[in-house]
Amino acid sequence: MKKLFAAILLSVAAVGQAAAADLAPVVRAPMPASYDWSGFYVGAHAGGGWQSTSFADPDAYSNLINCCIFIGATNLGTAPGKDTSSSFLGGAQVGWMYQIGRLVVGSDFDWSATHLSGGANGVSFPTITGTSFANETYSVNTKWTATSTATVGIARDRWMLYSKAGVAAADSTYGLNIAGAGGGVPFSFGSSTSNTVIGWTVGTGVKWAFAQNWFANVEYDYLDFGSKAQNMNGVFTATPAFFAGSPAATFNPTFNQHISEVKVGLNYKFSPGFLFW
Repeated sequence: MKKLFAAILLSVAAVGQAAAADLAPVVRAPMPASYDWSGFYVGAHAGGGWQSTSFADPDAYSNLINCCIFIGATNLGTAPGKDTSSSFLGGAQVGWMYQIGRLVVGSDFDWSATHLSGGANGVSFPTITGTSFANETYSVNTKWTATSTATVGIARDRWMLYSKAGVAAADSTYGLNIAGAGGGVPFSFGSSTSNTVIGWTVGTGVKWAFAQNWFANVEYDYLDFGSKAQNMNGVFTATPAFFAGSPAATFNPTFNQHISEVKVGLNYKFSPGFLFW
């Protein structure tokens, strides 16, 4: 009887130990932490740009009357043309980001060298007989663009979709040339000016962190500079000798510029909390 009772106790103890083993907590490997987009970054980019420019010259008729005699001419000038041009671009960018959950906010500044160079016909003034009295041509050569924007994005680990909006600048050289004939005397006018115009920009893109401190991005930016007047000072050549008007003239044509840019960038992001000083 004692032997039976001892066997029963041993069996109960064994079952209890097995149950305790089943109830022990399971230790699992820790989940990898999500990528943190916070930090300052610097980088470089390359891509392409497309520029569209509309032209208007409301002073052309009065200036031509003043200098060169509108013999048989009409003030109903033809509509000016529209210039489009394209170019490769390349430059650098710097910015910072701060992540709150999946929301990423920050700012970005970039500068791009380019050669968006083109031109088209301006206003053409015919005579009442249908022949040409004077013709304008214009040119626009944009050497660089820059943007300063606020950015906002939605991150999913190492991927982020983002949008940006802010201020844009473009440095361009504008040219104006006129050729015609008044009173049987050929005349011409040429002038150019350089100016940095300010406008606005919006853009969107995607970023991919392929290493802890490196990420690539692809983005599209639209830059709008509105209609800006440019002062063109010059002197008409070979004005009719019998006309007492002044050969000096100032034209104020307007150039309405729009630029689209596609950029592919490579960036180095400093670790969160990194200080430059």
